[in-house]
Amino acid sequence: MSFSKDTKNDLCALPVKKLCCKRALLYGMLLCGNVFSPEKIRLITENERVSQAIIRLLREVYGVKGNLYISEKKAPEGRISSYKITVSAREDLIKIFMDCNLPPDSEIALNPALFCCEDCFRHFLRGCFLTSGMITDPMSGYRLELIFENAALTDAVGELLGAYGFSAKKTRRKTSALLYIKESEGIEDFLTFIGASQASLAIMNAKILKDIRNSENRKANCDAANINKMTGRAQQHIRAINALIKAGVFELLPEELQKTAILRRENPEASLEELAAMHDPPISKSGVNHRLTKISDRYERLKKEKT
Repeated sequence: MSFSKDTKNDLCALPVKKLCCKRALLYGMLLCGNVFSPEKIRLITENERVSQAIIRLLREVYGVKGNLYISEKKAPEGRISSYKITVSAREDLIKIFMDCNLPPDSEIALNPALFCCEDCFRHFLRGCFLTSGMITDPMSGYRLELIFENAALTDAVGELLGAYGFSAKKTRRKTSALLYIKESEGIEDFLTFIGASQASLAIMNAKILKDIRNSENRKANCDAANINKMTGRAQQHIRAINALIKAGVFELLPEELQKTAILRRENPEASLEELAAMHDPPISKSGVNHRLTKISDRYERLKKEKT
C-alpha cells in the first residue's frame, strides 16, 4: 500500500466520540467530494475504508442510508477498485443541508459555525484530507495536498488553515485548485493536528534515516577523494623514481632516500603511515613525506637539466 493510503486507513480507525465532531468530520468529507448540492451528493474514492467511514457517518449523524457502488478498472499495477457513495433522496438532502445551515441555492458553502467545540476543526480537516488529500512517501520527498473542485472553497479552507497557524500555498492543476505544504515540519504538524501521529513520526524517522545516509555518503565521498588523492601522489612519486633510475641518477641519491623510494615502488597503494612502519627501523610519517618530496625535487631538477 502507499504511504497516503496507509495514513488514511489509520485515520479511519480513530474513534470519534462527540456528535459535533462526527458531523464536522463528515462535513469535510462532503465538501471535498465530487458533488455536494441540494440536488445530489456524490463522493468517489479508491479507499475502501474511507467509503465505509462515509456510509457509517451518514447513518450515525443524519440517519441517512448512503448508496454504495463498487467498480473496478485496469491499471499498470493491477485492478483498482473504485467506491462511489451517493445520496439522492430529496428528504435526506434537505435534512443534511438544513442541519449544516447551508443556503439551498448554494452548491458549495463553508460554514465555520458548524465547528461547535475546539476539536471540530481538526475533525473537519481530517475529513477534507480523507476525501481530497494526498501525501507523498517521505523517503522520496515531502508534499501534502488538499485538492478541491471549487476555487472559493480552496480559499476558505486556506484562510482557516492560516488562522490555525498552517502555511499552505495555493495553485491550480488542470481544472482543480489545491492547497499544498512542502516543508516537512509543516506536514508533520498538519498530520499530528488531524490525528495521524504515526504518519508524522514516519516522516521524522525518514528524515533521520536520510540524514544518516547523506552523512555516510559524504564520508564515503571524502574517503574516496582522499584515496584518489593519495594514489595520485604515489603515482607521481613512482614516475619520478623510475625517471631517476632510467637516467642513472638514482644511485647517486642518499641511502635513506633510496630505501624509501624502493619501498614506495614496491607498495604503490600504501599510505605514508604504512610506508613509515615498513622502514627498518621505522620512521615517522612526516619523515617519509620529507624523503619523497626530496626525490620529487631531484626529478624536477633532472627535467630542467634536460631542457
